[in-house]
Amino acid sequence: MQSSATSLDAIDERTEEEAGTPDNSAIFMVQGMRCGSCAIAIEAVLKKQPNVSDAAVNFSADIAMIHWQQDKPDLTLLKAAVARLGYELHTSITPERSAQHAHKMRLQLQLRLAVAVVFGMWSMMPAILLYLAPFGAVEPEYQWPLAVASGLFAIPVILYSGSHFYRVGWRTLLAATPGLDSLITLAVIAACGISLWQLNAGSHHVYFDAAVMLITFQLIARLLDSSVRRRASEVVHRYFQAMPTTVMVKDDAGEFVEQVADGVKPGQIIVLYTGQELALDGVVKAGSGQADLSLLTGEHAPQTIVVGDELLAGCTVLEGEIELIVTASVGERRIDRLSHSISGVLSRKTALQQLTDRIARTLIPIIIIAAVLAILLALWQGMPTSDAIARGVAVLIVSCPCALSLAIPLVITMGHSGMLQQGIVLRDPAALELAANINVVVFDKTGTLTTPAPSVQSVQPIAGVSEEQLLQLATHILHDAVHPTAKGLKAMLRDKFVSDLPGIRESIAGKGTRWHSQQGVALAGRASWLAEQGIVLPSMAQTGMQLHLASKGQYQGSIYFQETVAEGAADTIQVLRQQGRAVYLLSGDTQQACYELAQRVGIDKNNVLFERSPEQKHRFIEVLEKKSRVAFVGDGLNDGLALAGARLGIAVGQASSATDMAAAVYLPNSMIRVPATLQIAHRARTLMYQNLFWALAYNALVIPLAVWGWIHPVIAAVAMSLSSLCVLFNSVRAVSTKLNPASN
Repeated sequence: MQSSATSLDAIDERTEEEAGTPDNSAIFMVQGMRCGSCAIAIEAVLKKQPNVSDAAVNFSADIAMIHWQQDKPDLTLLKAAVARLGYELHTSITPERSAQHAHKMRLQLQLRLAVAVVFGMWSMMPAILLYLAPFGAVEPEYQWPLAVASGLFAIPVILYSGSHFYRVGWRTLLAATPGLDSLITLAVIAACGISLWQLNAGSHHVYFDAAVMLITFQLIARLLDSSVRRRASEVVHRYFQAMPTTVMVKDDAGEFVEQVADGVKPGQIIVLYTGQELALDGVVKAGSGQADLSLLTGEHAPQTIVVGDELLAGCTVLEGEIELIVTASVGERRIDRLSHSISGVLSRKTALQQLTDRIARTLIPIIIIAAVLAILLALWQGMPTSDAIARGVAVLIVSCPCALSLAIPLVITMGHSGMLQQGIVLRDPAALELAANINVVVFDKTGTLTTPAPSVQSVQPIAGVSEEQLLQLATHILHDAVHPTAKGLKAMLRDKFVSDLPGIRESIAGKGTRWHSQQGVALAGRASWLAEQGIVLPSMAQTGMQLHLASKGQYQGSIYFQETVAEGAADTIQVLRQQGRAVYLLSGDTQQACYELAQRVGIDKNNVLFERSPEQKHRFIEVLEKKSRVAFVGDGLNDGLALAGARLGIAVGQASSATDMAAAVYLPNSMIRVPATLQIAHRARTLMYQNLFWALAYNALVIPLAVWGWIHPVIAAVAMSLSSLCVLFNSVRAVSTKLNPASN
């Protein structure tokens, strides 16, 4: 354990050094993106700008992260470069604007798909009759009018439903990063061009239906993709949403007045009262009390705050009145830095996403070259120009990677449905890939393996006092208190946690509570404080969380508390270990508290790490990831960076809204669904690779056939559709995944 501690100390030092160095990166919001191809084009353009060393654009989050080495890039040039592609770059991240745009784009997709389905159906009806013409289904004089009808009904689909693909295809061509949209555009233009040529020549051999089917299937793929890829843009907003928007600031006259937190500068003095949450980072100037620091540190026990202590935004004062000197304004707070780090982590692409991008980039030029070769081969064979071009169109259509674009989103959608049936909420579709081969699970402690309120371990009254009397005395004293021990008593006594005696309660920060009533003065708190009040206490060991009580100057007994282990925690850890996964405990709490809990739930003492800050948690996860595939399970705001940085982040229970959104998976009930999550994800990833294999195998088979002219453009459209259906049917299996009983 010593070696582990030493390495972690070194990690902490590196974390501090990195925190002190300038962060040559900035996050921007991109508005106008409609698909992953948009993000690829913007990323390519940004990387070409002066002073930009690297750029990453996340379509799901509407975020662009820019990195530079020395001189900061000119923001005006960056905005202008992005604007030339038809998008907007904003320095302020406004999730509401992103959400509105996402909703608008989704409605547009739905409308485009509706138009494609309705008019595409009417376009297909005359096309089907033309297919049957060689069998005598249609008289020759009606074939040309039917071809015209097919084209007329296809006009709304081609001009409206497919317009999105043309715009994005053109933009990606401008950025020298042609993708699926460029290929779709080329195929539609070729199919329509040769169809118009044939109509003008009096021929009924048209391919409007092939263009319609291509657009319709791609719209389905886009709609499926948009339904599961819009969660990361809310992460930053959720972090800020948890903070108060106003503070009490001391003015020139020495009075405290309410002021918007955004306008408060470092050096100003603010005051915080009992029960209030801190909106800014600061150092205590006057006063004392107790504060709940668990939001950022994870330590469950209230901490005594005195002059000179540093408090961070997100902390809550449980007792006392504290004046602070502001040390960091909005945008520079610790929580702002965490949010910035999380946004950067979320901009990363998973291995399977990168693989799919590489396949698409490689496949597209191969398809275009194959289409050109098909045309040249047909001309060399002496075929008419129209027939040669038709062969090239067949290559473009039959090899258009619809199945490739559907392979991942279909499994994600079906897998998401299966997870919901198991009480698992999928926040990030990449989780289905990332969770497949997890071999290490790291748990946070407070709120994850334990409940927020401690539980009563034992009640030890003195002779002559019953347990019921001691508990009633504690209820009278702590009835309105916000201390965790009061919550623990209330959880135990429930309806009996009632005080019907009038009295005055006086809370002494960090020491205890004094209750004045007609029955006299009663005390509840630390043993040392009771001794200061003249109470004679029996000799006893001071371990754990203890509440000592006295009434009318006489000691009455003590109540021992312990952290409440979450239901199913020990069983869950046992199942994970049976599955061959290593289990760690990573917490900001004290060594004693972590070791005690580890023993109760079955975690090896050597796998326990304590007193870790959010950055240190993230750094540990990064180091562990170099040799293992890690899932991190947590619930607090202090876990957000580790959740976003781990291969798989799982938020559990009553997670804060920010943590909930930073995680890839959310388990609203408890952590007992962690084994099931990993099992479903493993199954889903297998299906993803099967889909990708089928998509590539399909193209490897049909492209040579189309080049040699053995596949008609209409047959090509049908074959392309059948390949997508095969992917669909295979993806449906993600819903019917059978779980090992041990994982339930």
